[in-house]
Amino acid sequence: MRGHPLVATVLIASLNLQALAKEAAVDWAVNATIIDGCSCRMLCPCIFGSPATVGSAATHEHAGHRSCQFNQAFRVNKGHHGKVSLDGLKFWFAGDKGDAKTVELTFEPSATEEQRTAIRVFMSRFLPLEWRSFTEGPDAKIDWTAGATRAEARLDGGRAAEVELTRNPAATGEGTTVIKNMSYFGSTRNDGFNIMPVELVAYRRGPRPAPFEFRGTSGWTITVDLSSKDVVAAR
Repeated sequence: MRGHPLVATVLIASLNLQALAKEAAVDWAVNATIIDGCSCRMLCPCIFGSPATVGSAATHEHAGHRSCQFNQAFRVNKGHHGKVSLDGLKFWFAGDKGDAKTVELTFEPSATEEQRTAIRVFMSRFLPLEWRSFTEGPDAKIDWTAGATRAEARLDGGRAAEVELTRNPAATGEGTTVIKNMSYFGSTRNDGFNIMPVELVAYRRGPRPAPFEFRGTSGWTITVDLSSKDVVAAR
């Protein structure tokens, strides 16, 4: 088991320096599906490019600050960092994207050091935000299943975190409601937001990010695609 608490500014600076160095020398690409659930009411303002706001109809206030507490369970469908394969790699990202800006990244025990470095580079470009606290939690097994109308993921069997999403009851036809033609943070391509409200989203570690649990809030699955070539082109 590994735990690497780090000061946010130091980690972000380190991640950005790593990313710049790696992008200059290493070709990388990640196609990953994310099971994403948060504390905001449907639909989360973050996916529309707006910050969480106090008192709005879309989010809530927690401990006196704007809050978007979230779990993102990633599974890499296909990816590489140089010659290092990332295919099938799972990792967990959770915290608060609101004013608190406290987050934690967790790998499975099977992840190699080279794969961990690759994911840090990817995350520095997928979510290029300045966090007040960015830690790496103890390694834990991730159970992950995403279908057309239901998605579930559990960290350490649910003892550390879990997210359960189900089909949008307002959807017509088969499957669930899909929102397309919209960017998602730093990814240049995605297959659309497959809207599935949260049955349960919970993070049970602490104290930073603080533990939370919500039901009936905003959730979706989405497959994103991002590469070093995209980052270079965006400059």
